[in-house]
Amino acid sequence: MLSRDMIALLETDSTALELCRIVEEPGDGAPYLCTLIRLGLPPLTSRASIVASRFIRENVAAYSDIPSFAIEDRPPRRFPFRNSPEEGLLLIILTVRDMTVEARMVYSPPEVTIVTHLRTLVALATTTSPGVTFIPWKNWGPRVTACFRKYHHPYQYVPMGERLAMLSSSQPFLFDFNSSRIEDTIRRSDNSSGRDVHVTTVEHRSEISGVSLFREDVVGELPYIYVVWTASLGWSRIASYEEGLTGLKLDVGDFHPSVASRH
Repeated sequence: MLSRDMIALLETDSTALELCRIVEEPGDGAPYLCTLIRLGLPPLTSRASIVASRFIRENVAAYSDIPSFAIEDRPPRRFPFRNSPEEGLLLIILTVRDMTVEARMVYSPPEVTIVTHLRTLVALATTTSPGVTFIPWKNWGPRVTACFRKYHHPYQYVPMGERLAMLSSSQPFLFDFNSSRIEDTIRRSDNSSGRDVHVTTVEHRSEISGVSLFREDVVGELPYIYVVWTASLGWSRIASYEEGLTGLKLDVGDFHPSVASRH
């Protein structure tokens, strides 16, 4: 769901993203889907195929209006990651396999993640010129998306407004796609805080090598802040809550998990 009456569907055969509106006619007529626009995804080679796909967006309903409990005698804080639904992120996650005989022996095909803002897709669906029914990837994707690929140990994703937390091999990463915070980080880049628990950089380009999967390299030009914790946290799962990001750590042979948080 992109909005209250708009959904996104993935056409794996044509490698396209179809944006549809739920239309409900007056009276007793059954609701139906009306295609607004089809957006091409990075074109695959003849050897490649999408074998699995999914969308991920923030579950805004998780932030209810129920008052929070005081923790350790301190009052609950504000919602640092809370945004309106239209300001959030949408993740398009594709598992792409090279279907040649040799590649079938690969245990885990790569996972390709395309990140964009919900408002971007809504704008493409509602402001496109009349008569335009299809926009190829090169005409929309590179300028408004960031693209990543992971071969082993797929990421666990936790969208939080315009921030995105990822966990892979017990290592947490944080991406921030808010333009104001990106500009602020650039201004403060010369003033190091002296902390060594994480490294923060600003990226203006992401790239996935085409190799045997895509006809050409997949480039994303959506800028983002990239934060990686250099210290090993050993988290096995992550989740967001009203004060930030929390991690669950399970040691071998330990049946009592420990929880740590980052704000």
